Amino acid sequence: MDHPDTDDVCAGRVRDKEATRQRILDSARELFTSEGYAQVSSRRIAAHAGVNVALINRYFGAKRGLLAEIIANEAVFPGIVEGDPATLPRRLAEYIVHHTLGGGSLLQRALEQSAGDPDLWSIHQERLENAVVQPLADSLDGHDTRVRASLAVSLMLGIGLLRRLEVVTSLAEYGSADLVERLTRIIEACLAETSPEA
Repeated sequence: MDHPDTDDVCAGRVRDKEATRQRILDSARELFTSEGYAQVSSRRIAAHAGVNVALINRYFGAKRGLLAEIIANEAVFPGIVEGDPATLPRRLAEYIVHHTLGGGSLLQRALEQSAGDPDLWSIHQERLENAVVQPLADSLDGHDTRVRASLAVSLMLGIGLLRRLEVVTSLAEYGSADLVERLTRIIEACLAETSPEA
């Protein structure tokens, strides 16, 4: 039988390890959302969660590890790649219209305020590679899958950048069904296999 860790004690009660871990994640998500990543310390997260700060390092390595797990849990992209390859361009277009142009989650908007933070930047790079570009490339058949996946992802990132710069009001005014149709055709072109040169 597993015994709870003696370090995992709060207010005189022994805590379940998974419940404590989840409480830390929930506190970090709440604080990152309300105050921004850069403004929140590990000590503040620990106090908010009612745990010793050492548990953050134990379960997540550091504040950066917390952020990486929160971002991984928030992202829905990997599920988009799964499914019928013929409808992949439409699923990506719907993701762009409803998720990226829709403004994203409160957490995403809060993290954008800390976009220059080195931790946040490196986590986004890792996430982009491991959860977006590579899974998309792996889902494609034929030649140059990574180039084709990168083209589609660059379209998504470009639209996201325009949204952050608040330059997409004309896109927001365009009907979402029409926008999905147009983006589907563009993404189909990005993902289409070209004949290898002889």
